[in-house]
Amino acid sequence: MEPEERKISVWICQEEKLISGLSRRTTCSDVVRVLLEDSHHRRQRPAPPEPAGGMLSGPPHSYCIVEKWRGFERILPNKTKILRLWVAWGDEQENVRFVLVRSEASLPNAGPRSAEARVVLSKERPGRGLGAARASLALTQERQRRVVRKAFRKLAKINKKRQQPLAREASSAERMETLVHLVLSQDHTIRQQIQRLRELDREIDRYEAKIHLDRMKRHGVNYVQDTYLVGTGGGEPEPGREPGQPAAGRPEEDYARKCEEVLQLQEQRAQQEELLEPLAAEERELAAGPGLADTDCDTTELSGGGEGELHLEHERVKTQLSTSLYIGLKLSTDLEAVKTDLDCTQRAWEDKERELQRLLETLGTLDVAEAPAEPLGAAGGGRP
Repeated sequence: MEPEERKISVWICQEEKLISGLSRRTTCSDVVRVLLEDSHHRRQRPAPPEPAGGMLSGPPHSYCIVEKWRGFERILPNKTKILRLWVAWGDEQENVRFVLVRSEASLPNAGPRSAEARVVLSKERPGRGLGAARASLALTQERQRRVVRKAFRKLAKINKKRQQPLAREASSAERMETLVHLVLSQDHTIRQQIQRLRELDREIDRYEAKIHLDRMKRHGVNYVQDTYLVGTGGGEPEPGREPGQPAAGRPEEDYARKCEEVLQLQEQRAQQEELLEPLAAEERELAAGPGLADTDCDTTELSGGGEGELHLEHERVKTQLSTSLYIGLKLSTDLEAVKTDLDCTQRAWEDKERELQRLLETLGTLDVAEAPAEPLGAAGGGRP
């Protein structure tokens, strides 16, 4: 126990006496005896006379200590451990006061106080009165002990009730602090992920630009169209081949193949347009909603995680939209190239068809011209 807790104050006739050196075994009777000895030493010293109320005289058992608290007062038994009682009061020590008074003096009627039995000796039967006085004294001491024990139990309950709210507040504060740390950690993680996604987007853009520049250097600016137009010159007839069936059948096969490719590209384009419609609608909603999202996020102090998720979703949709637009433009370019190739193939097929018709007409003319020449040769050979 701390040294300052071993000191208590006792009031004597409106004068405060500070008593130190108390221990757990110090009782009220010990305190009374010390105060009487101090008063006796002070009377022996040559000093100005003190007021009559400040001088103590008489044996120690003629005095007792009264405990006063918020208008209540009670006489403490002589064997009460005063230091233990003082510590048990806890936070109420500032409202407790110990007063030294004579045992036979009546206490002022300042409020409710514990009852004290008075012994009245009988004049007729001294022996009987003495037995009754002893019984009353024993009953009074037992009652005082019960009162002291009850006071200790009540103080223990008060201290326990005061400690429970403190423990609850401490646990609530710890839970709140844990939640705050968790939210801050999640916000930090989300910000790191967003930063990483941005870095990956920049790396992808640089890689695509590098590949595009390399292809432009190797294949030219219109390398996509040239890739689909590679084989269009194969429709010309070879120099040593007859302009007949092979020349007429090859354009038809190319035409059928190109038609199938055009149908496939149109289906792919329709699918990409269907995918682009919800993405475009979502992009418009996100473009129109940042103000509302910011207003909602400002209503709480710990809403940094929601804003980060919204920004991450916005970046993801934006990336998907850019990718879909790139794919759509590429498919549109491919479709235009296929259409151009198809037109060229169709024109070549029409030219081949006209050439075939001309050859067929020429062949028919030659057959008609050779038919009349055969009878003339037979008639000339029969003459003598």
